[in-house]
Amino acid sequence: MNRLFILLVLINLVLFSCKNSKTNVSAGASKPESKSDSTNKSQKPKKSARPVHWSYAGEAGPSAWGTLSPVYALCSSGSGQSPININQTDVKKGIHWNINYKKTSLKIAHNEHMDNILDNGHTIQVNVDEGSTFLINHKTYHLKQFHFHTPSEHTINEKSFPMEVHFVHQSDSGDLAVIAVLVVEGNDNPNFAKIISNLPSKKGETKHLTKVNLALQFQLPETLEAYHYQGSLTTPPCSEKVEWLVFKHYVSASKKQIKAFAEKIGTNNRPIQALNERTIKTDVISGKAQD
Repeated sequence: MNRLFILLVLINLVLFSCKNSKTNVSAGASKPESKSDSTNKSQKPKKSARPVHWSYAGEAGPSAWGTLSPVYALCSSGSGQSPININQTDVKKGIHWNINYKKTSLKIAHNEHMDNILDNGHTIQVNVDEGSTFLINHKTYHLKQFHFHTPSEHTINEKSFPMEVHFVHQSDSGDLAVIAVLVVEGNDNPNFAKIISNLPSKKGETKHLTKVNLALQFQLPETLEAYHYQGSLTTPPCSEKVEWLVFKHYVSASKKQIKAFAEKIGTNNRPIQALNERTIKTDVISGKAQD
C-alpha cells in the first residue's frame, strides 16, 4: 500500500512539471516586442505618395525622364510626344473647333512638383473658375488651368519664342486637350501684369485673390487660327492622346514681363520631339472666344 501511494505521488509530480513547462513556452512565444524590435519596425521607410522627382536639367532631365519611373516610360518610348516643330508647308486643312472662355478670379501657384495629371511641376500655374470650355471635333473640354514655359516648347519652322502659355482642359470622360499660345516681345500684356504683381514669393506657395479677375479671352490672339495635332503632356508622365491646338498668331508681352516669368520659373521647356507619322491640320476658329 505504501509503495502504491508513493508511486501515485511521483506520477502527479511528473504531470505537474510537464504542464508548467508548456505554460512557460507558450508565454515566451507570445511575449511583447522588445524595444529594439519596435525601433526597427518604426525605422522602415514609408512609401511616398509624391511622384518621382524630375527636372529640366542634370541627371533627372528630359533625356532621363523615361527611366526615372515605369510610370514615365512613355517619355522615352512614346511615338506621339509633344512638343513638336510645326513646319508650315506640311499643314493640311480640316479641323472644327470653338472656344468659350469667361472671366476667372486669380488662383495662382508656384508649383515645384506635379501632384496629379492636371498640375504642372516647375512653373507658375493659374487655376481657373468653372465655365470656360473648348470644343473640338464635337467634344467639349473644360478649362482647368493655364501655366507658363520659358522659352517656348513648340517651334514654328524651327523658330523658338521667348514664352509659351498652355491652357489645359479636361473632358467629362477624363480626356485632355491643351491650347498653346506663343508669346513674342512687344507691348505690355494687361493680364500678365495682374499675374506678375501677384506672383508667389516662393515655390509651393499658392494664393487665391477673389478681387483680382482675369478676362481669359484677352490671353488669346486676335486672329484665332491654330495648328492641330494629337500629342502628349510635355511633362512626366508624358501621357499621349492629348489634343493640341497651337495658335498660329501670337500675343505680346513686354521684355520686362517675360523676364519676370523667366526669373521666377527658369528654363522649363522640353526639347522638340519627333513628329513621326502624325498629321498637322489648321483652320480658322468657328465662332469667337467670348466672356
